[in-house]
Amino acid sequence: MEQVAPVILSAGSSTRIGYPKALLPLGKGTFISRILDTLARVGLLHPRIVLGRDAVRIRQGIAPGVRLLINNDPARGMFSSMKLALSDLGQDCSGCLFWPVDQPCVKEEVVRDLVRLFDDSEALIALPVYQGKRGHPAIFHRDLFHELLEAAVETGPKPIVAAHSSEIAALHCDDRAVVDDVDTPEDYFRLTAEKLEEALRRV
Repeated sequence: MEQVAPVILSAGSSTRIGYPKALLPLGKGTFISRILDTLARVGLLHPRIVLGRDAVRIRQGIAPGVRLLINNDPARGMFSSMKLALSDLGQDCSGCLFWPVDQPCVKEEVVRDLVRLFDDSEALIALPVYQGKRGHPAIFHRDLFHELLEAAVETGPKPIVAAHSSEIAALHCDDRAVVDDVDTPEDYFRLTAEKLEEALRRV
């Protein structure tokens, strides 16, 4: 587990939902705290979080020991945050797990099984699949870091994933959370059964 470096991608502007996704209430915590708790229980330590325009607000609730990276131009998209994180990694990791902050409810056992699949299969990419749809978090082997870093931000990682389609290990699971993004108040209600405005008043 220690050889896989976890990265939480949280630099987006959260325009459609109107509130920083990392700080959205979820149970007794937030989206970001749920993901951090899951990573800790799985044994994925020393996570990195890539933040953007809401960095000052979000970082106040992050415990010490978490490395924060700032994407100064998050409008370029999620791939720019992935590249920033990869450039910050050392030589001692076998792969990098990328977890978008708007998918906070992925089950602990799914994350653990995904890391084990990555280790056991020696695949270049490991990702969960729900009802035939690929989801997150996804793990990229360090052998792909150079390709990812050299790729244009505009193209994103999809061409690299397609080029290595035969080297992907798929974890088929029944966890819908691996494909469910929370982008709007309606998405939030579907996830939590609570209206966003009521949740924000509660906290």
